[in-house]
Amino acid sequence: MAEHPNATLIRQAYDAMAKGDIPWMQEHTDADVIFHQGGRFPTAGVYKGRDALFGHFMEFMQMVGGDFSIEPHRLLADDEFVTALITVSIGKDGRRLSFDEVHIFNVANGLLKQMWAVPYDPYEVDEFFKAS
Repeated sequence: MAEHPNATLIRQAYDAMAKGDIPWMQEHTDADVIFHQGGRFPTAGVYKGRDALFGHFMEFMQMVGGDFSIEPHRLLADDEFVTALITVSIGKDGRRLSFDEVHIFNVANGLLKQMWAVPYDPYEVDEFFKAS
């Protein structure tokens, strides 16, 4: 069975994030996107608009010194939503953390409209950043 086009879009989004391909992300992200980052660590919260989303991403990348990767394991897609089960790996101050997270994307007309990022264990991520 062929992969749903929205799942393909999200795979391409993860690839663009890994490469730092901001032009691709801008082209495929709605100007009024809303991003919800779960947890209590410094960049957790709600970000409204493309500039806020990219600002969040850049701030997070600075926090981890660019030591960041995402490995998608499973994508479940329909015409409106994609749910991704992923593993995130980060490093900071000589320490490493790999954790599982759920991403839920709302997609319309080939654009990312809204996203929720929720670690399976948000307290683990909070503690990692608190130790810095």
